[in-house]
Amino acid sequence: GSPREVYFLGVAQRTIAAVVAAVLLGTAAAVGAAVGAATPDGRGETAVAGPPSSLSARRVVSVGDLHGDYKHSALILQKMGLMGEDGSWIGGDVVFVQTGDVVDRGDESGPIFRALFRLQDEAPKAGGEVILLLGNHELMNMQGDFRYATPRDTASLQSPGGRSEAFAPDGWIGKRLRERGQAVALVGPERGVAAPVLYVHAGVIPEVAALVAKAVDPGAQGRQLAEALNRLSKEAFAADEKALRSSRDPLFSDEGPFWTRRLALGASEAAVCKDVDRSLAFFGASRMVVGHTAQEDGRVHQRCGGRFVLGDTLISEAYGGTSHPSAVELAADGALTA
Repeated sequence: GSPREVYFLGVAQRTIAAVVAAVLLGTAAAVGAAVGAATPDGRGETAVAGPPSSLSARRVVSVGDLHGDYKHSALILQKMGLMGEDGSWIGGDVVFVQTGDVVDRGDESGPIFRALFRLQDEAPKAGGEVILLLGNHELMNMQGDFRYATPRDTASLQSPGGRSEAFAPDGWIGKRLRERGQAVALVGPERGVAAPVLYVHAGVIPEVAALVAKAVDPGAQGRQLAEALNRLSKEAFAADEKALRSSRDPLFSDEGPFWTRRLALGASEAAVCKDVDRSLAFFGASRMVVGHTAQEDGRVHQRCGGRFVLGDTLISEAYGGTSHPSAVELAADGALTA
């Protein structure tokens, strides 16, 4: 098929991110390696091709876990037409979603945060938008849990008081994440997408969606529910390191949106898809795109006929010395290319 071919379940093998991978890794073999095509079990077999989908006039691009690898983070942003070589925003009116876990494992979280914060400041001037979601590793650093941090990464933060200072409520990273970081992003008609897509770091299970609705309005759905979840998350993250470490907030639990792996790793496809569909119904969304659960083959995968997309492709070299660059682009009709 052509490099722009879109498979009927919403994931393409020879599209944007695969080409990005080929460019970044410098090998023709990398084309196609960044993406697992859509099949019910998400194992990477090629789906039957359907008609191409028209991309929205306003592009929506998401990138998964970056984990301290500035070199490949910058290359992805540049190759996707979002960041210039000088670090400036060149994405025009693109909506860019980074799904969390910028920090830890690698050695250059500081430069990545600086780059993302700059892009977030500059994008609105061109009609664009940068949405930064919070991941479990951002949460861990705000809690003072630095088990995955390297000395070089701490040095890259350039904070005299170290990591605790940088991620504190008034630290240069912690303050910004608490002010602008989000738990979820629901991208829909207001951004030119007919079939809304829910972006979240780990996933939103139906029990959490119901809990949030109960806390604000039992009838809350769609954008109202997404805004409520972000508001409750913002309130929870406002605490300092000690309070966050002892917090029993359900949003920070193993099944919360920053930590859960139930939808990613559940053994029963039927049970997982039932949960996915219940969660999507709460938000009025057609798909959920997550990071968090690393895909060992370095390819984007999916479950439930493309309604649950797993976008952590081990972008960071810190995992095993090899980067697997990827990005996911959303079309106006809700179809995805990766």
